[in-house]
Amino acid sequence: MQSIVIEIPQEIAFQLRLPPKCAKQMIMQELVIRLFEQEIITSAQGAYLLKMDRLEFERFLAEHEIPIHGEADGLKEDINCLERVL
Repeated sequence: MQSIVIEIPQEIAFQLRLPPKCAKQMIMQELVIRLFEQEIITSAQGAYLLKMDRLEFERFLAEHEIPIHGEADGLKEDINCLERVL
């Protein structure tokens, strides 16, 4: 699959109440939140899209009061990885 480019027409972009320097990042964050909430993407994919590591992404979700979902096996794998690092 090729990458997807989303265009916002200039007249709407000017009307957005977002700081111009961070509008693209803020829109990407909102998209990732919605895709994650609907279980369309995983936390690893969300982290990748927002250029964060997994822990940063999970903090980001917590800041936005988005529950983390996942399989029990995934949680066990995360715990094992943390134990190896610590």
